[in-house]
Amino acid sequence: MTRFYLTYALLFAVPFVLYVSYIYFSMGRSAIRESLTVKALGWLSVLGAGLTVVVIVVLTNFTGFASDGVYQPARFEDGRLLPGTIVEPDAPSPE
Repeated sequence: MTRFYLTYALLFAVPFVLYVSYIYFSMGRSAIRESLTVKALGWLSVLGAGLTVVVIVVLTNFTGFASDGVYQPARFEDGRLLPGTIVEPDAPSPE
């Protein structure tokens, strides 16, 4: 679950990192504090939230398992724990 939240936190931070990098390399270190105004931080927050939402929508629509699959929960088989899987409805069951 930590990886889940860390991924979205990093996506949200991308506009901030890009903006500060641009300011640092174009105007120098002293200009960073002056360019981080409330208005700039507001726009960066909107861009970060938008980027996060776009990535969530793209990932949920174009990756993952089929929505009509059947979930097979984790189970013990021959003394080993097999993870849960999603099986296609027309595919034979792994049991």
